[in-house]
Amino acid sequence: MNVFSLLALLLTIAGWVLTLITGVTLLSGPYEERICHTACVQVIFFSGVAAGAVGLLLGLVSLLRSSTRKFSYLVLALAIPLCAIFAMLILIGSLA
Repeated sequence: MNVFSLLALLLTIAGWVLTLITGVTLLSGPYEERICHTACVQVIFFSGVAAGAVGLLLGLVSLLRSSTRKFSYLVLALAIPLCAIFAMLILIGSLA
């Protein structure tokens, strides 16, 4: 395990947490009653996108630089679905 793997894991976990916070915020009730409105949700969403993308890139770098690749595969197993979710949300949002 190297520094890239650990940092990638932390960023990927942060991306998943921010994704869950975004979902909970969007499903927390009517728009008028929510504490977090459009700008707040947008900041949380794109922070999750950035954390997930950087986590995926660092996971790929750690895969190339690591001698033991089990931890790197774990990071990629967490980061790839997260980035796929974000890619689909952005694609659906731009097509709608």
